[in-house]
Amino acid sequence: MASHRKEAFIEEFTYWARQALAELNLSISQEKWTQFVRYFALLKEMGEPLGLTALKTPKDYALKHFMDSLTVIPYLPPGPLLDLGTGAGLPGVIIKIMQPEREVWLVDARKKAISFLTYVAGVLKLEKLKIIQAKVGQNDPLPRKYFAVVVCRAVKELLTLWKLSAPLVRPGGQLIAMKGPKVEEEIEKFKKTFPDLSVETHPLKLPLSQDPRTIVVIKASPSSGN
Repeated sequence: MASHRKEAFIEEFTYWARQALAELNLSISQEKWTQFVRYFALLKEMGEPLGLTALKTPKDYALKHFMDSLTVIPYLPPGPLLDLGTGAGLPGVIIKIMQPEREVWLVDARKKAISFLTYVAGVLKLEKLKIIQAKVGQNDPLPRKYFAVVVCRAVKELLTLWKLSAPLVRPGGQLIAMKGPKVEEEIEKFKKTFPDLSVETHPLKLPLSQDPRTIVVIKASPSSGN
């Protein structure tokens, strides 16, 4: 990305992100803000050509990537976190920057995603971050019954997401799926298959755009089985 285009992108991204943060009364330290700007500049420069994002404008990056990823943070329990199908690192990298002490694992099946994330982790000096190339559920190397929470922003159905996540979450752990507004059918299907599991929904709207989103929280049984 040429220098002047990079500067223009960062300037406009900063404008929209700060507008959205102000609407939510959120403040971010200068150190974290610097990391966010560097990350999104790298996503624009490298991730876009690699096909890791379909978004083009700084406004969309600020609202549909940055702010959308921030929405999950209030619902996260403490403990190790796995971002399932992380792609460009959304929301995992955002969570890691916001909560640097949290142990975060990023997993994706695509080599280009892993290469990008490895580079990002080096540039941003992110610690306690594990980046794994694997297809979850197919002889993957992820630890079983380990994670306090599995987060997923991918498009797979809740039922599929839970079947992939259940072996990975600890007793009493959670799957948090970041969904659009129309999740009722998925939830109904899920409850028919797993009637004893707790399912919570938290509808929200992104700042500025008012685009609807739903955070779905599925809690594993506190016993060893799910």
